[in-house]
Amino acid sequence: MPATLSPRSNQQTQRGLVLLISLIVLVVMTLAAIALVRSMISSNLIANNLALRQGTTAAADLALEKARLWLVSTSFTSPNDLNAASNVNGYSPINTPNPIDGNNWRNGIAWVWADPKASTTPLANSITSDEQLLNANGYKVAYFIQRNCASDGKKTPNQSGCDLQRMTPAEAEGNSNYQMTYKITVRVVGPKDTVSFYQSTLF
Repeated sequence: MPATLSPRSNQQTQRGLVLLISLIVLVVMTLAAIALVRSMISSNLIANNLALRQGTTAAADLALEKARLWLVSTSFTSPNDLNAASNVNGYSPINTPNPIDGNNWRNGIAWVWADPKASTTPLANSITSDEQLLNANGYKVAYFIQRNCASDGKKTPNQSGCDLQRMTPAEAEGNSNYQMTYKITVRVVGPKDTVSFYQSTLF
């Protein structure tokens, strides 16, 4: 007679197969959960970095605008003041090739803190930490303005020793107008002790 399995033996075999399938499904679900968590963590880090970058850029733009307004206002009201240094306003008539030393300003750089209020008058670099805050997000911004010249004093377009911007490229060399150029360097200290630098050239 052919051998047959008893109902009891058949039930035991089925139970063992269900257990094996359950373990495989559990492992797959665990791996999927781990992958999902890692993906969420990576997305949060990317979003946080983008938000930090946007906040830093916005703070730097505000400081650049404050420095630009001071520079434009001075050039109209008292242009001769731009021929000499003004440490109070973070201005130098001499170009410093690199005013940055690592994450800080080089020694001898007369940088100033951007005023967190509406005023374009900067704050001294010796103010307290609370006064350095540029906005509610905790960004602190300092800047330094320099004229792109090798020496101070009044300059003429032909013999200035300065980097000039030619304003009328289509004209002949003798008829062309030139404009003095200035460089603004901004240092931003943000959340998590992040430090960023921005530079802009104006004429």
